Amino acid sequence: MENSEEPKIQEQHDPSRRSFLKIGTGVIGGFATLILAVPFLDALVSQSLRIKIGKFVNAGPVSSISGNNPQKVFFDERDRDAYIEEVERRDVWAIKNGEKDITVFSPICPHLGCRYTWHPERDEFICPCHGSVFAKDGKVLHGPAPRPLDTLPTKIENGELYVKWERFKLGVPKKIVV
Repeated sequence: MENSEEPKIQEQHDPSRRSFLKIGTGVIGGFATLILAVPFLDALVSQSLRIKIGKFVNAGPVSSISGNNPQKVFFDERDRDAYIEEVERRDVWAIKNGEKDITVFSPICPHLGCRYTWHPERDEFICPCHGSVFAKDGKVLHGPAPRPLDTLPTKIENGELYVKWERFKLGVPKKIVV
């Protein structure tokens, strides 16, 4: 009788094929869930941080902005959402007021969103859509624009100009970030 009880005890300790498949399926399912969850969570977290924090982008060396006339400055803004990375070309108007003081204007007219240009012969920014005219400091000289040109946040570090791209509500007298 002792011989017949011994195999039953061993069978209880040996993993059966069914329990092995249950454990294996659970491990594989957990691993697949983890792989799918990482990009999803990254997209949620990075999107919420991007909205709250924003980011400064290197727009080039301060030395490239010369004189006290506005200059068009181009830079690439990289945006990553999970595993998808997009590069968007931005342009702004920059005016050097001093060695460590640069004003950067959004290139979008605050009236209806057209892109205005600098006219050095008149020393003015002019919007071609509805005739708004702005002084070098961004103040409205005449036209339907409800507010001055929108300035963008900047910082200078190690001789490099950093700009934080923002968009503003159009056609309203107050500068409101959208």
